Amino acid sequence: MGITGACERCDWRYLGSGYPEVTKAYQDHLREEHPDTWLRR
Repeated sequence: MGITGACERCDWRYLGSGYPEVTKAYQDHLREEHPDTWLRR
């Protein structure tokens, strides 16, 4: 069983093996797809 992540701004979903992996994938997604949101966090 894994840890899931999702984006509130689009349909992006991620299934990873742990929180650090999912957090990094989410941050990478925000930086690439939603840079204005990523800069505000």
